[in-house]
Amino acid sequence: MTVAASGGLVLHRLKKIEIVIHAEDRSLVEDLLAAAKVGGWTMIRDVAGLGHGGFHQGKTIFNDRSGLVMFVGVAEEQAIAEVARGLARLFETRAGVTFLSDVEVMRSDYFAKVA
Repeated sequence: MTVAASGGLVLHRLKKIEIVIHAEDRSLVEDLLAAAKVGGWTMIRDVAGLGHGGFHQGKTIFNDRSGLVMFVGVAEEQAIAEVARGLARLFETRAGVTFLSDVEVMRSDYFAKVA
């Protein structure tokens, strides 16, 4: 959906998903994003935070498969819902959290589905 903002700025409504997982599960999330044809996403390594397991340090000591990573993706609601369903199954056996929100973007072509 496209909306006009003040000053003639055109914005496009999409959904955003933020996923925090253990780095060793990174490929599982990448596969979910690819299967849903999310056109692009960002991964932030060495995320730190406080959760059920206590404080998680944000420093990778030995390799890129330890610690936490965070994925941020923006896409149409159907694609984000598909990723969220996959994550719900993943989180039955693996640790992680997901945040979903409505966003408005200026360049919707950057968030188009991949073929």
